[in-house]
Amino acid sequence: MRHLVVAASMLLGALAITFGAANVLQGVATAGASKPAEPFVVDAAGPATKPFGITKRISQTHESVRVEARLTNW
Repeated sequence: MRHLVVAASMLLGALAITFGAANVLQGVATAGASKPAEPFVVDAAGPATKPFGITKRISQTHESVRVEARLTNW
């Protein structure tokens, strides 16, 4: 029975030390912070633009094939 009391008291002591140290370290880390506390603040998204995609490249390729076909038919 004595071992159970000693183990429980050691566990409680370790938890108190761990969370106490974490609290102190968090206080030190956030004391000099000039940023807002919310780390997930993002700017508003702008309007969507159509990217220079595959359709433009395909049309350019078709045009170059047409030009080469006209040149080889001469």
